[in-house]
Amino acid sequence: MIWAALLGLGLVAAGLWGIGRVLARLGLPDPMAFHAGAAWRALWSGPGESAPPPSHHGAPAPSAAPPPGHGAAGAVHSPPAGGLSAHGLGAWLPHLGWGLGALALAWQAWGAALWAYNVPAEMRTGRAWLDWALARWPVVTAGWLLRRPAWGEEAWRRHRALLERAAAGGAPDEGLWRRAAAVLDAGFAASEPDIVWGEPGPGGVRRRRIVIAAAPDGIRPQWPMGFHAAAMEAWRQWAERWAAVALHHGGIPGVWAVDAHGVVRPAEPKPAPAPKAPQRPAEAPRAPGPQTRWGAGGLPWGRVAGAAPDPLPPLAAPLPPERVQDVIAALAMLGIPDVRGEGGVRGLAVDTTWIRPHPTQAQRVLRMGEALAGQLGHGSQPLRIAYVQGKPGVLAVERPRPDRQFVELLAAVAQTPPRVRQALAQWALPVCCGVAPDGGIVWQDAAGWPHLLAGGTTGGGKTTALAAWLGSLCLTTPPEDVEIAIVDPKAGSQFPWAAGMPHVRRVLTNPQDVAALVAEWAAEADRRYAAFARLGVPDLRAARGKGAVDWPYRLLVVDEYKDLKDQLDADTVKDLERDIGRLGQKARGAGIHVWLATQHPLAETLSSPLKANLPARLALTVASATASRVILDDVGAEALTGKGDALFWHAEAQRTPVRIQTPWVADATWAAIQAGWAPAKEAEA
Repeated sequence: MIWAALLGLGLVAAGLWGIGRVLARLGLPDPMAFHAGAAWRALWSGPGESAPPPSHHGAPAPSAAPPPGHGAAGAVHSPPAGGLSAHGLGAWLPHLGWGLGALALAWQAWGAALWAYNVPAEMRTGRAWLDWALARWPVVTAGWLLRRPAWGEEAWRRHRALLERAAAGGAPDEGLWRRAAAVLDAGFAASEPDIVWGEPGPGGVRRRRIVIAAAPDGIRPQWPMGFHAAAMEAWRQWAERWAAVALHHGGIPGVWAVDAHGVVRPAEPKPAPAPKAPQRPAEAPRAPGPQTRWGAGGLPWGRVAGAAPDPLPPLAAPLPPERVQDVIAALAMLGIPDVRGEGGVRGLAVDTTWIRPHPTQAQRVLRMGEALAGQLGHGSQPLRIAYVQGKPGVLAVERPRPDRQFVELLAAVAQTPPRVRQALAQWALPVCCGVAPDGGIVWQDAAGWPHLLAGGTTGGGKTTALAAWLGSLCLTTPPEDVEIAIVDPKAGSQFPWAAGMPHVRRVLTNPQDVAALVAEWAAEADRRYAAFARLGVPDLRAARGKGAVDWPYRLLVVDEYKDLKDQLDADTVKDLERDIGRLGQKARGAGIHVWLATQHPLAETLSSPLKANLPARLALTVASATASRVILDDVGAEALTGKGDALFWHAEAQRTPVRIQTPWVADATWAAIQAGWAPAKEAEA
């Protein structure tokens, strides 16, 4: 950089000299009237003597005799003995002034060139140029000349900070920053006095360990006694939670944010929303073809299409932008202002808003379900907040939809994507579990669970969900492949469709019959495994695939387990749970499965050994987080909205529960399924 500066000065000097020569050629006076020889003679002329005035061509005027100290040719030999005279200095000073002025002009011109080269055009403002020319460029030059590069680096850093603040909305209001720093310093000192004040020194005087003050780049801690790590961490945590609230109550305008280093600054202005493009009307979902099936031996669509809704209702839609902004504004009021919206989706039961908080704030947001619900007007029922799979750093806030929708079984089945239908053909017991908040259809192979625990309070939709799952199983699996036994404690009134369904072989209402059936099936599981050993196959699927056996899968559904236990004596209950445990250990391979449901998800009802043998869980709405842990071993079910809003979890397929809206089955659908299998029964007869 030094060589570049010298080169710039040389170019300016050469330019000035060239201008003088051109003016002399044209016979015009040189405005600078600068001539090196004349300046030298004037400087060293003796007392009372003066240098001859320059001519218009820049040469001294002729005289009768050469001046003292000159030869005949007028060559300068030596300065006069008198030395530097006042008269000579006065004649030389104007030339010195012109020279220094030219040097200063060249210096500023070179600084301007450097500034223009390094600063983008959109940031070149009058204020920025004055800051550079009057404050930064002199410091940079001094650093070059004195070999102090740190001076230049600091000057550049401060100038860049000014440019960045101007680009973000103008230079900071220093008075506002000082007032904000005073509010934060007082609030932090009052909240954490043991952190702010150090140990008493000589004379018992306590000094401040940390002071919150305004700096050029924001409001940050200052350390009168040296940096203190614990105090820094305490300040950062306090600022993240309370800085925005303290500034609001202190009358400081604007929205302020805290970065990961504990520096408080005005939040960046939100970009203006782009104009909305005209939205095309959503196309109605297309019904499948008449021969479309779900499962290898399921009913074709043509046999049940008459009972399906026409047209098929959409299962999801884009979330209105104002619903996203509602969540962001509520979080800002709760002390988390720097949250970015990532859109969302409107499902059947909930509106899912995707947000991206600062990484240091994510854990706080995850714990704010109840506070956020109150801020958004949902009362004391907490909102479910969880990470979005496949979107790092993005959280999903699920809030109840104002106009709740439900889905009929055939409407969900008909909108299953083709790639999913292809997978169903390889499954033994395909079950349509429900619709996810984003409109996706959730299917599971019940043969892979192998047992299910379903729980929820009255009004949660437990019985309706079980009926819909059984309906989808009857739709996707032929009667000869699965036999269903249902335990209905209300004398069959909960499952009126079961009487005419060919898949349902028994509806049990007597608790003793239930215990006897479970014992019978446990013994059958042992016999099946003995047969598999002789055939050299591992399980029922492999045996059926070889054509060695035609045994059906078997499914026992217990609608209310607590009522069943209450009607049995203690010894019978012990035998029942032992036999369910035997099925849990062997039923996956034997093809014998149990679905257990209860509206009393309590530890007294569901023992730990029993739960261990029921690896799949369906949680509908419950009264407390404790009840949610009984079903899911985790919280979340207490935030559900009831009427089929559920969390499904399969230990071997999912790490976290999936929220679904379970379907319901219309009477016309039950009749269509029964009628669909009637030709097969007639053919057998």
